[in-house]
Amino acid sequence: MLNRLKATLASFALLAGAVTAEAQSTTGLFLGVQYAGSSLSIKSAVEDLDFRGGFGLHAGIGLSDTWSVLANFDRSALTGSTTGTDVVLTQYDALLRMNMFSAAGGTLRVFLTGGATARTTNAGRNFEQIAPTAGGGVHVFVIPKIAVNGTALWTFGKLTQASQLTASQNGQFEPTGVRVQAGASLYLFSH
Repeated sequence: MLNRLKATLASFALLAGAVTAEAQSTTGLFLGVQYAGSSLSIKSAVEDLDFRGGFGLHAGIGLSDTWSVLANFDRSALTGSTTGTDVVLTQYDALLRMNMFSAAGGTLRVFLTGGATARTTNAGRNFEQIAPTAGGGVHVFVIPKIAVNGTALWTFGKLTQASQLTASQNGQFEPTGVRVQAGASLYLFSH
């Protein structure tokens, strides 16, 4: 998975060098779609759930060229290596994004992001608690109102056990969720 992330980030960096675009702003309303790959590493679980793909949507508002708030949704089907049973993991994020290089006019933005995540699964029990999420990524404008982006997110925290993931039916476990997203955003009213 780390090699996939490195390859995605390298592709965005090459694209940024090749793109010559007009002055760009990250202010205003934006909407987007993304490929979303996820995995879960779980203490005390029968097994981890390996990296698999899915899809996602996001919407947000750029408050300035430095700060944005966004809501993110993604869904991935993860498979345990021994059971072969799919677990559909759905995640809802409320995130704050800070552009590290916020000078208006550049096509490339490197950002940090953090916030809270709620998750559910089809494994018979809901993940009932909110968990902290942090990560970073790159954002490259290919034309004035459209940007491609890549993000890596890590989610931590105690979650309610799902019956297909653990030997016990009750209690809690502490998973670390890793997500990689690659997608595009449309800035509706940016200048």
